[in-house]
Amino acid sequence: MIRQLAADTDNIVIIEHAKARGRQRRITRRQIELCVQRGSITEGPFLNQHGNWQVNVFRHAAGEEMTCTVAIEWATRLIVVTVF
Repeated sequence: MIRQLAADTDNIVIIEHAKARGRQRRITRRQIELCVQRGSITEGPFLNQHGNWQVNVFRHAAGEEMTCTVAIEWATRLIVVTVF
Protein backbone atom coordinates (compact mmCIF):
# COMPACT_ATOMS: atom_id res chain seq x y z
CA MET A 1 0.00 0.00 0.00
CA ILE A 2 2.85 2.41 0.87
CA ARG A 3 4.65 1.91 -2.44
CA GLN A 4 1.39 2.22 -4.36
CA LEU A 5 0.50 5.54 -2.68
CA ALA A 6 4.09 6.83 -2.85
CA ALA A 7 4.28 6.24 -6.62
CA ASP A 8 2.46 9.58 -6.94
CA THR A 9 4.53 12.08 -4.93
CA ASP A 10 1.45 14.30 -4.51
CA ASN A 11 0.25 11.65 -2.02
CA ILE A 12 3.30 12.25 0.21
CA VAL A 13 2.48 15.01 2.69
CA ILE A 14 5.30 16.33 4.88
CA ILE A 15 4.07 18.05 8.03
CA GLU A 16 5.83 21.11 9.45
CA HIS A 17 7.69 19.12 12.14
CA ALA A 18 9.22 16.85 9.50
CA LYS A 19 10.13 19.85 7.33
CA ALA A 20 11.92 21.46 10.29
CA ARG A 21 13.80 18.25 11.12
CA GLY A 22 14.70 17.84 7.45
CA ARG A 23 16.17 21.34 7.31
CA GLN A 24 18.01 20.74 10.59
CA ARG A 25 19.49 17.47 9.28
CA ARG A 26 19.95 18.68 5.68
CA ILE A 27 17.50 16.18 4.23
CA THR A 28 15.70 17.27 1.06
CA ARG A 29 12.12 16.56 0.00
CA ARG A 30 13.46 14.36 -2.81
CA GLN A 31 15.43 12.25 -0.31
CA ILE A 32 12.28 11.86 1.80
CA GLU A 33 10.26 10.84 -1.26
CA LEU A 34 12.85 8.23 -2.26
CA CYS A 35 13.00 6.89 1.29
CA VAL A 36 9.23 6.42 1.36
CA GLN A 37 9.12 4.98 -2.17
CA ARG A 38 12.07 2.58 -1.95
CA GLY A 39 12.83 2.08 1.74
CA SER A 40 12.22 -0.88 4.02
CA ILE A 41 9.88 -0.95 7.00
CA THR A 42 11.93 -1.29 10.19
CA GLU A 43 9.21 -0.70 12.79
CA GLY A 44 5.47 -1.14 12.76
CA PRO A 45 2.85 -1.07 11.52
CA PHE A 46 0.96 0.04 14.60
CA LEU A 47 -2.00 2.32 15.26
CA ASN A 48 -0.94 5.80 16.40
CA GLN A 49 -2.92 8.11 18.69
CA HIS A 50 -4.81 9.56 15.68
CA GLY A 51 -6.07 6.15 14.56
CA ASN A 52 -3.75 5.89 11.53
CA TRP A 53 -1.35 3.06 10.84
CA GLN A 54 2.24 4.22 11.34
CA VAL A 55 5.59 2.76 10.27
CA ASN A 56 9.27 3.68 10.25
CA VAL A 57 10.81 3.40 6.78
CA PHE A 58 14.62 3.12 6.49
CA ARG A 59 16.76 3.72 3.41
CA HIS A 60 20.49 3.47 2.83
CA ALA A 61 21.68 5.15 -0.37
CA ALA A 62 24.91 6.81 -1.52
CA GLY A 63 26.52 6.23 1.87
CA GLU A 64 23.72 7.98 3.75
CA GLU A 65 21.13 6.44 6.03
CA MET A 66 17.79 7.96 6.88
CA THR A 67 14.52 6.97 8.48
CA CYS A 68 11.09 8.49 7.90
CA THR A 69 8.21 8.02 10.29
CA VAL A 70 5.13 7.73 8.11
CA ALA A 71 1.44 7.67 9.06
CA ILE A 72 -0.85 6.08 6.49
CA GLU A 73 -4.13 7.88 5.92
CA TRP A 74 -5.62 4.75 4.45
CA ALA A 75 -5.91 4.61 0.66
CA THR A 76 -5.48 8.38 0.21
CA ARG A 77 -2.08 9.70 1.35
CA LEU A 78 1.08 9.21 3.39
CA ILE A 79 1.92 11.70 6.13
CA VAL A 80 5.62 12.06 6.96
CA VAL A 81 5.72 12.83 10.68
CA THR A 82 9.49 13.16 11.15
CA VAL A 83 12.81 12.29 9.51
CA PHE A 84 16.14 11.32 11.02
